Amino acid sequence: MIPRGSEGVDHLATRIAVDLIPKAADAYMGADLGMLAGLVKMVGQDFDRAAQVLVSDNESLCAILREARPHIDDPALKARMDAVLASRPASLSIPDLNADADVAMRVLIDLHAAVEDAAQATGAEWARRLDLSIWSFLDAYVAKRAYDSAF
Repeated sequence: MIPRGSEGVDHLATRIAVDLIPKAADAYMGADLGMLAGLVKMVGQDFDRAAQVLVSDNESLCAILREARPHIDDPALKARMDAVLASRPASLSIPDLNADADVAMRVLIDLHAAVEDAAQATGAEWARRLDLSIWSFLDAYVAKRAYDSAF
């Protein structure tokens, strides 16, 4: 058998639950092993979805940046937005996708502050619309990272 990704991780979690928990010396050790098995299963979920989540987040985030770009007057922020729009991760490895996402999220945070300032200062429709888009993105960001877990 050649375990693949989350299937292999699930085998590890099952082994902990079926073989090790019943042999635990005390209730604390049993609970600790149960927690460990649950965490291992969560790693398996991330293994399956990480690349898809990171790539789809990047696509959604870039759409927000493209929509916001014409309205941003700050040249430094605009340059950072352009850099994110032009960037490509070094590879599809999770560390490379995460590194790219980290930079993009910092830009989104700064853009969000600028959008909220513009919405408050001028009440501009574009700013209110972008504010809602950013909050929707953040809601989806969190939802995509939810775990199917008993914890």
